[in-house]
Amino acid sequence: MQLTTTFPIPTAPSLLNHRSKVLTMGSCFAASMGARLSQLPLEVMCQPFGTLFHPFAITRALSGVVSDEVYEQNGYFLHPDYHSVFTATTSDELLDDVRSIAGEVSNFIAGADFLLLTWGTSFSYFDKYLNKSVANCHKMPADRFEKRLSTVEEIVTDFYSIISTLPSTTQVVLTVSPVRHTKDGMLENQASKSLLRVAADIVSKRFENVHYFPAYEIMLDELRDYRFYESDMIHPNQQAQDYIWERFKAAYFDNELLSISKKWDSIYRTLGHRPHPSKLIDHRRVLEVLLAELNEEKYQEIDTCKIAEYVAHEIKNTYI
Repeated sequence: MQLTTTFPIPTAPSLLNHRSKVLTMGSCFAASMGARLSQLPLEVMCQPFGTLFHPFAITRALSGVVSDEVYEQNGYFLHPDYHSVFTATTSDELLDDVRSIAGEVSNFIAGADFLLLTWGTSFSYFDKYLNKSVANCHKMPADRFEKRLSTVEEIVTDFYSIISTLPSTTQVVLTVSPVRHTKDGMLENQASKSLLRVAADIVSKRFENVHYFPAYEIMLDELRDYRFYESDMIHPNQQAQDYIWERFKAAYFDNELLSISKKWDSIYRTLGHRPHPSKLIDHRRVLEVLLAELNEEKYQEIDTCKIAEYVAHEIKNTYI
């Protein structure tokens, strides 16, 4: 008995390997994917500007251009183009922080193999005082903003403005976030996601180095059941995230990275094990064997620093 509708996802024309440099940016789905990629021997920059939902906000962040406009709220300064992770007590300090990260991002992009971008919504907020769409209202007075639904043409045109600035070898993986923006309204959420999906289809067919990964469709079709959502009925739960991750690996990992991922998963499960005090010495021996294995010649061409550090830290904890 088949209890779900599945569909094939073709293998990507360009695959991630253990030497790949990857930038993830966009909604909280990009953060989830970036966190998982960061556990592998890849060079990953995950959500350097915090959560960004609208395509315009993501494009602006990728451009490296930082405007001087800031918001002041109760003695703190925030930037309308970025998440509230950027907060300072002076505007100069805030702008210095943002520009520093923007410089790091620009340098990373110059050598990046993959950009994983997740669009979350077609709704943007237009600041009538600044005369532009902003990424974050930061709880400023509502009367200064106008909520707008971007058109497919606007989203596509904006994306064209950034894709031409990227290295020709950089592969862009676009996804539409499977997180439901119910605060916009159920009908509005569907209209918003539909516009993103059409725009993603257009740009992925226009550029050879732009590809679409169907995380949104996996959630809506293969995982069409509320048991795959968190209790808020908005966010995909752990099981759903794991499933989407496996589909992504099958489509975008080369065989060697798939093998490494399988091995690393086993190690992380061992690291997550909390043995009974009477078994602590045995557990330590297992970890010491793992650490020795990671230093073997067969792993010399693979960056094992991150996972080896985790194992060494756990070995140290067994002596406490």
